[in-house]
Amino acid sequence: MASSSIPDGTFGHYEVERVLGRGAMGTVYLAKDRRIGRRVALKTISRAARQADDSTAPADVRVRLQREAELSGSLSHPNIVALYEAGYKDERISYLAMEYVDGPSLLDLEKPLPPATATRIIEDVLRGLAHAHATGIVHRDIKPANVLITADGVAKIADFGIARPRNSSLTAAGTLMGTPNYMAPEQVLGQTLTPKADIFSAGVMLFEMLTGIKPFAASDLTGTLHNILRAPVPHASDQNPAVPRQVGDVIARMVEKDPQLRPTAGEAAGALRGTALPAPPSPVEKQRYAGIAAALIIVILALAGVLFATRRAARPTVRITPDKLQEFADKTRELDRAESSLQAARYQEALDRFNAYLAKYPASSPAIDGRDRAREALARQDGKPPAAQPKRPRRSRDDEDISPSELLNRIKKVFKH
Repeated sequence: MASSSIPDGTFGHYEVERVLGRGAMGTVYLAKDRRIGRRVALKTISRAARQADDSTAPADVRVRLQREAELSGSLSHPNIVALYEAGYKDERISYLAMEYVDGPSLLDLEKPLPPATATRIIEDVLRGLAHAHATGIVHRDIKPANVLITADGVAKIADFGIARPRNSSLTAAGTLMGTPNYMAPEQVLGQTLTPKADIFSAGVMLFEMLTGIKPFAASDLTGTLHNILRAPVPHASDQNPAVPRQVGDVIARMVEKDPQLRPTAGEAAGALRGTALPAPPSPVEKQRYAGIAAALIIVILALAGVLFATRRAARPTVRITPDKLQEFADKTRELDRAESSLQAARYQEALDRFNAYLAKYPASSPAIDGRDRAREALARQDGKPPAAQPKRPRRSRDDEDISPSELLNRIKKVFKH
């Protein structure tokens, strides 16, 4: 959809593609920066708010948008949605071009979530809050709709529209701003807020992620606010046995009624990490583990190559040609015939065959052994004692002659290994 077709007007060099969300005060579009092709979430002011006088209620959205531009522009953190640009028309703010997060909000996720997933998300939120608090900014509206989840599973805090610098004169006593179910007690009472108010909201959000229950919900607003101020929060592990007790203990500290008893964002994140949950690896960790695994595979393959090369170098290479195979077959056949004659008691025939074989292969151990056995059998047949045979010298394995069938078996073993 081209920007000229947008009912609420056009927005500088951004080409609007579709609506991401719409409210009474404005619309959020998915848009593309024509200059560099980057896709952004374009937060705009509705036509009514743009045309209103500053004294009218709708004009308050301009104040909120201007404040969000100023505060978001001072923050740069991987767990906070980035502000790219603030657009002005007639010297009045008209839109914000924000980082587009291609994923759901925490509000869209089905609950309860697995404990490992929930704690990893809240740790991201706490890291973002720690950065905001370090710069002196209190968000004041931490809730599931304001936590966006990227395609890689990273949580990012959005919407600093009602955020305030700490101790800002813009925070009027007695003013109630925020989302009731996630408000801290001091926020309900309209007191000056500190970063501990965001910790309370984050604790409520984690409880809901783990149990599927809003801890202070009631049938009406009055009941919800009363519960925030007076009702204790049940232990998350009692609501969902899958939640480790240590995690429930951290939540209990985060939702203390007294802000002084709550941990800081950094302390809460550290306490959750200390619960040693078997959290699935983040995208960055997956890449690191994949790199380690690849390196280990390369090392193993290299060592296997060295070992194989060493073994190959330690023994001679056997090359078998067709002529050699034929020779082995002929030798096997001749020895088998001589042995068959011997077994059939044709001792002279066996002796002649072994002698014929030895004429061609004089060092053959099987032929010598067969010849000696044939001689002994002939001597017994004639009633003569067998002639003493000369003692054969002991030979090393290197010059040992073996039968062709045994040689073939050894060759097969070489090839097999």
